[in-house]
Amino acid sequence: MSDFLSNFSGDDYKGKMPKKKQEKSKEKPQLENEKKETVAIPEVPENLVSEEPKKRRKKRRTTPSTTSAPRELFDNPQLLDEADEIVDEKPKKVLDIVPTDDNYESDDLHEVEIDPSYQKKQRNKKIAIVGGVVLTVVIGYVTYYQMTRVKMPNFVDKSVTDVRKWASENRMELDLKQAYSLKNESSDVMKQEIPAGKKVKKGETLTFTISEGADPEEKIDLPDFKTMSESAVNEFIEKNKAENISVIGEYSDKIEKGQFSRVEFSNKEVTADNYRRRDSLNVYFSKGKEVFEKNIAVPDFSGKMKNEVEEWAQKNGIAMTYEEVDSDKVEEGKVISQSIEKNKKVAKKDKMTVNISLGKAVIVPNYAYYSAETSQTAVEGMDLSVQQLFSDVVPYGQLISQSVEAGTKLTAKDSKSVKVVYSYGQPYIKSYFGQLEGDIPKLLYDDFNSKGANITYGTYYVDSESEKGQIVKMSVYNQYIASDSYITFGISNGRFADLPGKIPDKGPDKGPDKGPDVEEMKE
Repeated sequence: MSDFLSNFSGDDYKGKMPKKKQEKSKEKPQLENEKKETVAIPEVPENLVSEEPKKRRKKRRTTPSTTSAPRELFDNPQLLDEADEIVDEKPKKVLDIVPTDDNYESDDLHEVEIDPSYQKKQRNKKIAIVGGVVLTVVIGYVTYYQMTRVKMPNFVDKSVTDVRKWASENRMELDLKQAYSLKNESSDVMKQEIPAGKKVKKGETLTFTISEGADPEEKIDLPDFKTMSESAVNEFIEKNKAENISVIGEYSDKIEKGQFSRVEFSNKEVTADNYRRRDSLNVYFSKGKEVFEKNIAVPDFSGKMKNEVEEWAQKNGIAMTYEEVDSDKVEEGKVISQSIEKNKKVAKKDKMTVNISLGKAVIVPNYAYYSAETSQTAVEGMDLSVQQLFSDVVPYGQLISQSVEAGTKLTAKDSKSVKVVYSYGQPYIKSYFGQLEGDIPKLLYDDFNSKGANITYGTYYVDSESEKGQIVKMSVYNQYIASDSYITFGISNGRFADLPGKIPDKGPDKGPDKGPDVEEMKE
């Protein structure tokens, strides 16, 4: 401490004083001399020493001593040493001098020392206050900015559902535009107007371009599927987004596995030349021959109904064939026999045959052994139709024909209607003399044509005493004729006839007018 105080003694102290203080010291030389004479440190009254003074006056910071002439202490090295000794003697005492009117001295009589770091501290304090305010404002703005804005994600190639969810959570409005795309799947985001990572204010309207998938109306040039493998077809479908083209595998006993089988358009109007993406097309490839394990046990179908067999075959995928046969013992509709015995194992799509009863069959007899009258009761259950016709060949009463061959079995699924024809023999024509011309068609039909003959006729008129319109001549009568004969009739014109109803006189050698001979007619 003595080293420190030595800096303030004598001329060194004066030289190190500030200019202001040096000038002040020159103005009061006499005062300083008076102080130099006083070397002793005044004693402080005991009543002025206290550990906690009740009241102090406010005064400027001064040198530690309250006595006059502190400068002499610093100017005289001996006094400094004595002061050090005094301080060392009572280091634990603290003297608080309470200023009074007697001992208070004006500031002009004291040396005021200013702390050089005070202004710097005040300046730093102001800077700290201003910085705190600015920091608070910045933090508030940043907080507000962060609360009202959100970072824009990257929605490209993502679903529009993700966009809607994010927009709903952040109170965003959406403007969705549609566009076709071969690259993006339907409902995927193709483009977003605001790039990813940029801050977006909540409540803004965001624009996105959403993919509608590939254009369904676009025409697609189809390749030759016959020369392509199944994987190549799938690559073509994926590349062209032809989602309506289906690759289907099917079993085939003829086409090798993995080979092209066939192509089928769902619409008959669609061809390979006008195919569009929206049209449906099936491309079939062979899966080879289908092989199944023989793990299906065949039941005993004897005596069971046909519908039971059909149900079992459909359930197990058996290719069942039904053959219907007559049976005198098994009821109609039930199984008589089966091609695969019971309990034998078969596989899916195996072939099997069962015989279904048609009931008792009716055998068609040979109706040549029966007459037209007895044929009706020849066989029970037969729906028989009997007819008699003229025949130039078959004698009267014999069978001309029957519609179903003799010995044929007629079952429940067959018609039991049989038609038999018996012969009337050769046609025989009677005389029609005296009949009217108008009756000729009826006479020929009833007697001949309705019974299988085909008799035709012609007429001519002759002078006769018979009533006008009567048949007086016939080309043939009262004899056998062919079934297809042509007959001429001579009709009276009534030239010589009396009044209607009168019988003309006939001489002994007069007889009925027979008309011209056949030979005359021929001439």
